Amino acid sequence: MPVRHDVVPAPNILSPGRSIKPQVLLVAPYYAPSCYGGAVQLYHQMLIRLQALKAVVVTQRQDRGDVRVLEQFDRSCPRQNGYEVRRIQRFELAFAPSATLASRLVEAGQFFVRTSREWRAVLCAVRPDVVICGATYIAGWLMGQVPGAIPLINYLHGEELAAASASRFLRPLLFRAQMRAMRRAAVNIAVSRYTADRAAELAGIARDRIVILPNFVDTERFSPPPDKEKLRRELGWQGKRIILSLARLTPRKGIDQAIRAIAQLKRAGRLPADWVHIIAGAGEQERELRALAEQTGANAYTRFEGFIPEAKVPSYLGAADIFLQPNRDIAGNTEGFGIVFIEASACGTPVIGGVAGGTADAIYEGITGFRVNAEDLSSISHAIDVLIHSDQLRRDMGVAGIEIVRRNFGVGPAVRRFEAVVLGVLDQQRRPH
Repeated sequence: MPVRHDVVPAPNILSPGRSIKPQVLLVAPYYAPSCYGGAVQLYHQMLIRLQALKAVVVTQRQDRGDVRVLEQFDRSCPRQNGYEVRRIQRFELAFAPSATLASRLVEAGQFFVRTSREWRAVLCAVRPDVVICGATYIAGWLMGQVPGAIPLINYLHGEELAAASASRFLRPLLFRAQMRAMRRAAVNIAVSRYTADRAAELAGIARDRIVILPNFVDTERFSPPPDKEKLRRELGWQGKRIILSLARLTPRKGIDQAIRAIAQLKRAGRLPADWVHIIAGAGEQERELRALAEQTGANAYTRFEGFIPEAKVPSYLGAADIFLQPNRDIAGNTEGFGIVFIEASACGTPVIGGVAGGTADAIYEGITGFRVNAEDLSSISHAIDVLIHSDQLRRDMGVAGIEIVRRNFGVGPAVRRFEAVVLGVLDQQRRPH
């Protein structure tokens, strides 16, 4: 039976006939404890709740951070989280800017040989029933080495469909391997309608080979704070109303446009004195954003908080009055879904995001927030202005966000849907042709 191109229901997957849990090998090149991005959190929250499957994550060793912390995480993961972590040296190859063509050729050859050898060793050691590739652009070339008897599933988040992290020397090779992996897969999981449509267009695959599993939120972690004012005091925001931008500081997040739009409101006399713009996060655009805040005069009402540990993210989202991330498309690089929008909604905070990418699945227009044209400052400013000057609208959107996330984006049903997809692929594989 073909997989439908829609959101999979959450069936009862604990069949009494299943006595042995199938082994899943999840390829996630960037993983905890060195990385804390949305995909990492999604995978972790999913794996710790598996009921009908068991899992091993294969990731890469990180060049940064404390090696002892990493090794302790790997040792304790089976006991604390219920899944295993295995590492290979590198999934991604990046050349030094000064590298010559000859040195790049040598380094590339060594990388492909070593990574292939390590990957095959993991396959032999784990002996998975199914392989799930969570990073098709970086690791898609390795999926061709998965034995044909082992079904392949790709987990597509959207961003990797326009990835440009590799050198121009390797990018065409990796892109072609990514498309082959998507065409070979028994099914491709997409986190949004946008991601599904983009994958079908790029790889030329039929819609019945793509299933949409929206991102999800742990509503026990992300929930309205019992005392918002107390939380603000703890964060040093007492007496203030907060517009929060919490993201990796990269151009596609649109934080520069957020600074400009708020500055526009200030010049028009539409930003009350007690409103502050909190920018939380780190990234390659941080220096540029600080300079922009100074140039626009936004320093007076803008605070840069730097990197925020994952454990503090719910507090930041819950203490804010408005969440602002006017994301945009940068040469095809955009938000595949925008999990932070449903995290903010789960905390009762209305959101403003861009129309680019898959945010239509995360933001219910006019109900939980607004989607704006991130290239149009007046569009962003208007949405902020409306929310700033309507306490009732902010409350209504906050309440709606909590209800919608709990109804549509809960982690429990999402994990059951995921397991149903995997078990369905395995059942299909075992049927006689």
